[in-house]
Amino acid sequence: MKNVLNIAIFGLSLNSLDQIKTQILLSLPKNMNVNWVNLAEQEIDLLLVNDAFFNAPGIQKLLSLQSVAYLRLVKKVENAGRIVGDQLFYPLPNAEYLRDWLFKKVIPQSELMPFEIPSMEMTHTQLTPLTVLNPEMTTEQVFNEIFIPRNGYIQLFDAQGFLALVDTRTERVWVNPNKTIQFNETLNQTYATAQIVQDTIKDKEVYDLRVWLWKVVNSSPSMDLPKVDLNQNFKLDIWPQFEKDLQRRDFLKIAACFSQGAHIADVKQALNLSNEKVLNFVACAVLLQLGRFIDQNEVKYHIDTKQVETGQMNKLRGFIGKLRRKLGL
Repeated sequence: MKNVLNIAIFGLSLNSLDQIKTQILLSLPKNMNVNWVNLAEQEIDLLLVNDAFFNAPGIQKLLSLQSVAYLRLVKKVENAGRIVGDQLFYPLPNAEYLRDWLFKKVIPQSELMPFEIPSMEMTHTQLTPLTVLNPEMTTEQVFNEIFIPRNGYIQLFDAQGFLALVDTRTERVWVNPNKTIQFNETLNQTYATAQIVQDTIKDKEVYDLRVWLWKVVNSSPSMDLPKVDLNQNFKLDIWPQFEKDLQRRDFLKIAACFSQGAHIADVKQALNLSNEKVLNFVACAVLLQLGRFIDQNEVKYHIDTKQVETGQMNKLRGFIGKLRRKLGL
């Protein structure tokens, strides 16, 4: 059974190339892998070529020598994503039409696993790439893959396309420069081929992985975070690098408490912060594997209850004093 496709894409800018590669990966069955090859490859299963170069002698010679499925890539925003004849119009907002074409022209039905054979009665809205062909990973599963060094290079993507390339061994990341990135429930990952790595890192700015992730996770309101309870104990093993913004001071205080190992409710009470802020800090730290939940006997930070009670009493006395002065008592 053939489970690897050799795919060549020719004549696109790097940004368009990244988007189309991502949509192809989203469209294929999970048991099928891709080799991104050049035009010199002896066996090419699919050729995608910029329409401007389609009549070039090299392209025509390739098509005459090999029985290659191909599409001509035409940039036309109003028809984006559609396939008419042998023309695929890009940019690709989704893989809806491309997926159907691949199943008809490139992927023999006999090579699909039984549950992956698409029903002819299914509509485009029922066949979405992430739910049908790529089993959804939870956010925690995606992040677990990010922090396994043996995974090498992996791609992060969501329903809108490519987000970043991660080197799990050196904890570095190359980010899609054309997107303001926020994570959501469609966040997913896949392994990157050598060709994708080469295309992505060339002359691109590189970032520290955990620093970048902390920033993005904290600016992603629709993201699923691990469940954390006030009654748990947590220890911060690696301090995040915080942005110089309004939250930095609170983050530094929270980090200082948890670096000793602390009861979450005690930190919330001692710093007089909201449940949401403290729980969100711990959830982010857990997701980025910056710390761990601990037993009570490992807790080193203990709140000074007398000091807290004295502070609360002073606030109450101050309030009563202001009220008495106002009433002239």
